[in-house]
Amino acid sequence: MRDHAKVVLSVISLPFELDGELQQQIKRKYNLKEVIIVKSSTSKITNIRTLLGRVYAFYMGISPLDDCVLGMGVGKTIGQIVENLVPMRTKDLHIVQLMGGLADVSEQNPFTIVQETCRKLEAKGTYLTSFALVENEKIKDSIYNSAMGHQIRDMWKKCKKALFGVGAIEKGTLLSPKLVSTEELEKIKKLGAVGDILGHCFNKDGDFMNTDLEKRLVSIPIDTLSNIPDRIAVAGGEYKSRAIQGLLRSGLLTSLVTDEIVAKKLIEDS
Repeated sequence: MRDHAKVVLSVISLPFELDGELQQQIKRKYNLKEVIIVKSSTSKITNIRTLLGRVYAFYMGISPLDDCVLGMGVGKTIGQIVENLVPMRTKDLHIVQLMGGLADVSEQNPFTIVQETCRKLEAKGTYLTSFALVENEKIKDSIYNSAMGHQIRDMWKKCKKALFGVGAIEKGTLLSPKLVSTEELEKIKKLGAVGDILGHCFNKDGDFMNTDLEKRLVSIPIDTLSNIPDRIAVAGGEYKSRAIQGLLRSGLLTSLVTDEIVAKKLIEDS
């Protein structure tokens, strides 16, 4: 009797729900490589930051990370991604810090993010051993021209992926309030800033701004970041809609991970 091959179909059940239609609309409108839109209304997790952190940690767990230099950003959402990463073994993965550290010891600090990512993914890492903001441009230049500065800039150029959050200026920035004064923040707002990535501020049209803060910022330069093949922003919450839209208009992103409320606003607004 002739044997017949059996076809076994397996269905992977995701621990969250996505909006495929919105994903395609955002992808076409902003010319992105990948878009992940999470349906927050159907989730038991009410905290958007926690939800997005869990979602992208899942995607990192099934993404090819071997033979890669991965740049990691700063912020609570990125911290949530790292917290939810499932430990796994990788080969020749190198984690590099994209921005100087904050004044707070927490899960959102870049030092902690790099250390924990390396631990969970069995990767090597490179720290940027400086605060994100320094006193003046001269100190910043001395950091970049040091041996550590040359090493970190060389690693930035080797990055294949960059993962970062988005700050909304109206709620502060991704930087610690211990580093950015209220007066400086108000000055940036008056200049038209709506958001920041890795400390770099931009306006509603997606133009990056040459502020006084920018001159003291120890972070991967925008032109270097723009040369990284995959530039992934993970951010959500209705109050970040203007900032995310401004960033999308800059043309910097290749991938966006956000929630359905933000996504709907991005489609509604021209």
